[in-house]
Amino acid sequence: MVDIVEDSAYGFIPTLWICVLFTVLYSLTTAAHLGQATYYRMWWLYPTMVFGGFGEIIGWAGRTWSSRNYHSDKAFYMNICCTIIAPSFMTAAMFIIMGRIIRLVGEEYSRLRPRTYSILFITGDFIALIIQAVGGAAAASADTPEASERGANIMVAGIIVQMAAITLYCIIQADFLWHVLKERPVRLRFASPNAITPSSDLEDASRTVTLEKEAAVQLSGRARLTSNIRNMLIGLVIATVFIYIRSIYRTIELLGGWKGAVYINEKLFNSLDGMPIFVAMFVLNVFHPGRFIAIGKERNAVA
Repeated sequence: MVDIVEDSAYGFIPTLWICVLFTVLYSLTTAAHLGQATYYRMWWLYPTMVFGGFGEIIGWAGRTWSSRNYHSDKAFYMNICCTIIAPSFMTAAMFIIMGRIIRLVGEEYSRLRPRTYSILFITGDFIALIIQAVGGAAAASADTPEASERGANIMVAGIIVQMAAITLYCIIQADFLWHVLKERPVRLRFASPNAITPSSDLEDASRTVTLEKEAAVQLSGRARLTSNIRNMLIGLVIATVFIYIRSIYRTIELLGGWKGAVYINEKLFNSLDGMPIFVAMFVLNVFHPGRFIAIGKERNAVA
C-alpha cells in the first residue's frame, strides 16, 4: 500500500538520493553525447540527443528540488514537463539514424526513401512534441485541479502520437530488414550516390569516393548489412524498446490522473521512466552512430 502525502503534488515526497542519482547519470550520458557529437562532427545530434539529455537533467533537477521543497509548484512542473517532453528529441535522433541505415544498406529495400522517411517521422515527432508542450503549459498555468487534469490529458495525446510514430517506425524498420535479409528489393536498384558504404567496411576497395560508391552498388543488401551497421541496429533496437516501454507507462500514468495509483507510485516512475530513458541514452553512447555509420565530412573527423 502506497502512503499518500496529501499536500504533495506527487502524492509522495521524492526520494532525494534517487533524484540526485538520476540527475548525475543523465548529466554524464548527456556530457558524453555532447562530446561524441562534437568529436564525430555529427551536428544533428545537438538538437536531438544532446537537447533531450539536457531536458532530462532539468527535469530531474526539478524533482530533486521537490524532494527538499515538495510544496513548490515550479519544481513540480519543471519535473513533469521536462521528463515528458525530453524523449521526443531522442526519438528524432533515432528516426534520423534509421533513415541513414536505409541509405547505407540500400534504398531499394525500403518502401520509403530515406528523405521521405526522415521527414515523415520527424514531423510526427514534432507534432507530438508541440502537443506535449501545450499540455504542459496548460497544466503548469492551471488554477484548478480540473484545468490541471485537462493539461495532463493533452500531454497524454502527445505521448500517444509519439507512440504511434514509434510503432509505425518499428513496422517499417522490420519490413526493411526482412526485405534485406530475403534479398527482395521493393524497387529497382540504381547506381545512385545515395548507395554508399562506410569506408571501414570495404576492406579491399579503393579509398577514393568514386570506387567506394561503385563497389557498394555491386554488393547485395545483405552484403552491405555490415558488422558496423548490424551493431548500430542492435543499439537502435535496444533504445527503441526502452523508450517504447516508457511511453506506455507515461500514457497509463497520466490517464489515471494526478491522484491515480500509478501516478503516486514513486518506484514505478523511477523504474519505468527514469531508468528506461537513461538506458536508451547510454546504449546510444555505446552504439554511437559516429562509430558505426559516419559518412562524408563526419567520417573525416576520425580519419
